Amino acid sequence: MRFLVCPVCGSTNIYYEAGMIEGQKYKCNDCGYVGSFIIEMDEKEYQRFIEEKKSSRQ
Repeated sequence: MRFLVCPVCGSTNIYYEAGMIEGQKYKCNDCGYVGSFIIEMDEKEYQRFIEEKKSSRQ
């Protein structure tokens, strides 16, 4: 399974907002980020990402 991840907050609560001439655009429902840059990860990569994010907060 692949996850779309917000580059700002790390949330997977992302939805596709627009396309066509501008290219793909996504919106994060958690932090409000809107943009075309989105991180795509598999389950193992996402778990590693979350662990690194938690350890960097401490």
